[in-house]
Amino acid sequence: MKRRLILSVADQAIVSAFNFGLNLFLIRMAAPQEFGLFAIISAASLFSTMVQNALVNTPLSVHLPIAPDDARKTRLLRVFTAANALLTLLVVTVGGLALALWLGSGQSMTALSACLYLASQFVREYYRALMAVEGRLASLFRTDLACIVLAVSALAALFVLDEAQRPILPSVFLIVGLAGAISIVPACIASARLGSLRALIADMRQVFRDQWHEIRWSLLGVITTEIQNRGYVYIAAAVFGPAAVAQLQAGRILFGPLNLLSGAWARVARPQLAGLIGHADASGFDAMLGRAMRGFALFNLLFLAGLWMVWPLLSPLVFHGKYPDLEYLVAAWGIANIAFQCRSCLGIGVQAMRRFRELTMATIAGAAVSLLLTAAACYAGQAIWLIVPVIAGECVALLIVLRILRRQRAARPAFIG
Repeated sequence: MKRRLILSVADQAIVSAFNFGLNLFLIRMAAPQEFGLFAIISAASLFSTMVQNALVNTPLSVHLPIAPDDARKTRLLRVFTAANALLTLLVVTVGGLALALWLGSGQSMTALSACLYLASQFVREYYRALMAVEGRLASLFRTDLACIVLAVSALAALFVLDEAQRPILPSVFLIVGLAGAISIVPACIASARLGSLRALIADMRQVFRDQWHEIRWSLLGVITTEIQNRGYVYIAAAVFGPAAVAQLQAGRILFGPLNLLSGAWARVARPQLAGLIGHADASGFDAMLGRAMRGFALFNLLFLAGLWMVWPLLSPLVFHGKYPDLEYLVAAWGIANIAFQCRSCLGIGVQAMRRFRELTMATIAGAAVSLLLTAAACYAGQAIWLIVPVIAGECVALLIVLRILRRQRAARPAFIG
């Protein structure tokens, strides 16, 4: 477990550093309006990836480790690989049409390059999840490193050769999308064969029929989580415009690496926790989840305190005077991030217990509170207040998730879902 966690953290560290650097690159190179557009498309991409996790990656991570034999594992791999391909095609088609209609003919290159970026993200995330479940974390690290090296080299050339280029978003999406697609080619070639179409369709119907009662609650949970955690992006874009989104996201980007590191833990921990439940090791499950939550909470508090102390030096270096008076918004995002990471960490445990319905109800409650407060902020005409609904929604969901885990601890016979 320790070696896997170290490899996963190392992998996620380079991914975090790249995403953080990409945001800083755009803050420097793009006007707030264009950075706001990038934030909106990125939020939509993250939501699509969360749908992918609910339909494909999470069922794969939960069920593959406890498959009784190699035949069952092969069947699951065929089914989820095909399902991911179909989902990628659907999301890219619908997303591309929506972007083209929203942006208009004047930004057709932005829409096309964003579609390439989204498609490569979908394929990469599936194979990253698969490599993590199979324990091939060294391969995962090499794949991500190749993607980052390709993207950074091309972005550096873009910066050196044409720093004044406008608009810059088509080039950025094209570079990152191509780098992701190229880096994942070896994994695609080595993937399981899909076999005959008739047998594949029959297997897909059987697997998804067996698991639909879990997947549907997970999917609903994704939607409500998106409303709770990133709904402000779409509402701010519709009510206040991309520049308001840029201000809000500029305050959040400093915490992005922390969230991606928690994602690294989740990728390793979800199958491990599922295995502990499969072996009825309740004490090991509690210990692993408790240590992780305490660690995330403490690390976030220390990070926020350090950020506050170095802010006078950090602000002009990172934001170049484009986003003044940002320190209080950053502090608010720090509070939101502590609640988010604790809730996400404990939520992984609830997923491993296959209590998707209860977890979804927690996010529904958080989303309801978030929407109510978001409406109040819009009515007041204060875009900056949209951080408050995020904090409130995360706190409500966290309290409910804690209650779910405590109830399961008191009912050990029903520990396994």
